[in-house]
Amino acid sequence: MILVTGATRRLGTAVVQNLLGKTSANQIAAFVRDENKASAWKEKGVDIRVGSYDDPASLDKVMQNIGKVLPIAGTDEDNRLRQHQNVVDAAKKAGVQCVAYTSRTLKDRNTLANKK
Repeated sequence: MILVTGATRRLGTAVVQNLLGKTSANQIAAFVRDENKASAWKEKGVDIRVGSYDDPASLDKVMQNIGKVLPIAGTDEDNRLRQHQNVVDAAKKAGVQCVAYTSRTLKDRNTLANKK
């Protein structure tokens, strides 16, 4: 099973559409914050998983029975690094075998990682 985060936004939508052309819908899980926005995926047979990058408990739940995860880069600049770490931690805890990551163009390379 492949989990795509941000599955109702532009890149996530494109990824899920592409996957539907390559594999059956019952092998795709769409991670969303608002289940109502994912009704089109649900109608096609995609497994909808609701949660938030900020909620580790929800991430633990959505990672169950997932083999691969594509976490799409979040847009919360102040919390993005922590949020993405939450996704990776949940994937590791669930035994996910593959995590592929999308990124974004950085306007300021100094924002690549939080400095302490």
